[in-house]
Amino acid sequence: MFERYSERARRVIFMALWSARKRGASYIEPEDLLHAVILEDNGEFAVLSVEVFGIPSPIQDKTVPRRFFPEDVAQDLLRELGHAPESATAETPSGKREPVPHSDMPVSRDLKNILGLVAKDAHRKETKTIEPLHLLAALVEDRDSRLAQLLRDHGITRQKISRVLDSTPDPSLM
Repeated sequence: MFERYSERARRVIFMALWSARKRGASYIEPEDLLHAVILEDNGEFAVLSVEVFGIPSPIQDKTVPRRFFPEDVAQDLLRELGHAPESATAETPSGKREPVPHSDMPVSRDLKNILGLVAKDAHRKETKTIEPLHLLAALVEDRDSRLAQLLRDHGITRQKISRVLDSTPDPSLM
């Protein structure tokens, strides 16, 4: 299924792993996925590439995609998730970044369910390429979760995401 993920969606998965590692977790959780969607949306993959690999990102976007989240919504969501809005770019006390150790990490049962929703929805709608907005839609779809409620509180609904996905090849929520 990951072969259907766009480069941006793959970055989100990678950044979710980074987010889980950074907080010292044993599993990648849905909160890590939302954190990663926000960071990718803010264009912070290059910063994380330096932290993780110790080198600048070899990936260069030729176009700057429109943002999913308005700046104030992204900042509020990051605070609600317990991440400082500048967490990906903050300097360490020594001023030097050490690469994060490379290892696989399992996903939680909740995140497996979310990724299952992405796959099911992509199959049902015959989606050729899964984008970060599809991942966000699956987070909102888990109606009873704290994250879905948090997103709805900020005006991000499944209907709004679906309208954007159906209307444009370059999705933007707001």
